[in-house]
Amino acid sequence: MSELHFNADDLLEFQTSKQVTNLYKSFLILVEDLETDHKLAFEKLKKALPEHKELIEQAEFLDFGKSHYIRKKVLDAGNDCRRQLVTELQNYNVNFSANSYNSQTREQGNAKEKDS
Repeated sequence: MSELHFNADDLLEFQTSKQVTNLYKSFLILVEDLETDHKLAFEKLKKALPEHKELIEQAEFLDFGKSHYIRKKVLDAGNDCRRQLVTELQNYNVNFSANSYNSQTREQGNAKEKDS
């Protein structure tokens, strides 16, 4: 039987980084949704008011450059948050409790071996 053993500090760092990454990926999805909504709204305006097309084009604010800037800021903030959390976590010693991740993993491994 090969026993898997996870270091609590490493696992906490990994899970924290993973969750921060998931958070800023969801922000990037929201930015994409905003870009799509913006584009559709301005297309409707141009269609409804063709005589004011030039004015409407001047009012468009969410162009490729601005979208790229927002995406970069989200990524920079997420990466900075992850780095700060990892640095802060180094100030702590984390251990698994009796009902721990390692115990659960061991039980899952034993169940898989029985199934084999």
